[in-house]
Amino acid sequence: MKLVYALFVATLGANPLLAQGPEKGMLLVATPEIRDSRFSETVILLLHYESEGALGVAINRPTWVDPSVAFPEMDFLQDYRGNIFVGGPVARANLLLLAKGPDIDISDTEPIFEDIYFSADSGFLRDVAATADTDQGLRLYAGHASWEAGQLDREISAGHWLVIPARSDIVFAEDPLEIWQQVSALESEMTVRLPVRESAVASLP
Repeated sequence: MKLVYALFVATLGANPLLAQGPEKGMLLVATPEIRDSRFSETVILLLHYESEGALGVAINRPTWVDPSVAFPEMDFLQDYRGNIFVGGPVARANLLLLAKGPDIDISDTEPIFEDIYFSADSGFLRDVAATADTDQGLRLYAGHASWEAGQLDREISAGHWLVIPARSDIVFAEDPLEIWQQVSALESEMTVRLPVRESAVASLP
């Protein structure tokens, strides 16, 4: 009998990438199903995930605001030439950072994943900013995204977010505006083509 090919997303049990759950160091990729327009086509790096809630920063929302103008009280940003990212809708007056290990001295700091480190400490930010004048090894985020207990899990179950492992080349992508498209392409690689009988396809709703 003639065979046709049907494209389908592999089940959680068959695909370990799709079986990943939310945890520190994972990426949340907004799907077209997301209801909050603030997160449309957004990719978030999870910095904290526990039963009481979760916290992360959007890694693909750069601005072109001068850091020393946005945060004039932080005089050590005068020589920094990287972008400030909108990390999320919460506490945008606060600055957070992600630093890449091999390029910056991040001793005594626990990594989020691989060689990527996070801090919200102003003293640490001052020290790190002094050694990096671009965003190739350091990225600054104004604000963050947060979820109450159980909220993120419900949003994932509703299909608002895909969860995939983070990679340093994605988080520190040369063109942050392309990150959502890049990780969406990775998600497409999680699909497989299997031969199914034509009658089975005809019975699909």
